[in-house]
Amino acid sequence: MSKKLLLLQPAKLGVLVSQRSRTHYLRYLLLAVGIFVVLVGAADLLSRAARATLGSGANTVVFAPAIAVVNPSVLDSFAHSPATTTPLVPARLVIPALGIDAAVELVGKKADGTMATPTTFGGVAWYSPGSRPGAPGNAVIAGHVNNALTKSGVFEHLSELGVGEAVVVSDASGKSLTYFITKIEQYPVDEAPVASIFTTSGPSQLVLITCDGEWVASEHSFNKRFVVYARLSPQ
Repeated sequence: MSKKLLLLQPAKLGVLVSQRSRTHYLRYLLLAVGIFVVLVGAADLLSRAARATLGSGANTVVFAPAIAVVNPSVLDSFAHSPATTTPLVPARLVIPALGIDAAVELVGKKADGTMATPTTFGGVAWYSPGSRPGAPGNAVIAGHVNNALTKSGVFEHLSELGVGEAVVVSDASGKSLTYFITKIEQYPVDEAPVASIFTTSGPSQLVLITCDGEWVASEHSFNKRFVVYARLSPQ
């Protein structure tokens, strides 16, 4: 009997050890499941917060690098920061969303005191007496929309851009600066805020200008201006 008890005792111990092992592993499994649920919940909360802040397209950028989250309220934190990049003289303007890759010419003022326009419909003009890209203030670049007939201009589809899209300027050596669109406006010609558009102080911005509205034959011009404001990407 004693031998049988001795034989049974290890068996009983074996059962107890097995039960404890299973319980031990079950606890780890439950702990792992709990952690997973917490992580999923956190991701959902983060996604909801991002959608509330950035809109329905936020799901694609919730876990992206910070620079991918382009929102005016985020960029506003850089509004009073001095430019930290080396200013450049623009030679090319690239707008990926519109497939634009245009040469930049340097212009000044016309006889009537207004900014000179590009000499070609496929190129753009930078107002060289103003701020350079990368420097404090607004670097102003203009382009034609069309010639009011059939000739398309480089900025014919500028109105299709949206807030958050990128605009890149580069110099003759290939050095480039990336800006992100923060605001889009349309102004009657006589009501455009010229002083703020051509300011040489404040955060580094790129301002794109083209014609808009109705063609006024007697003025040989359109009656409105379409203006895109873009903020220099923080480096």
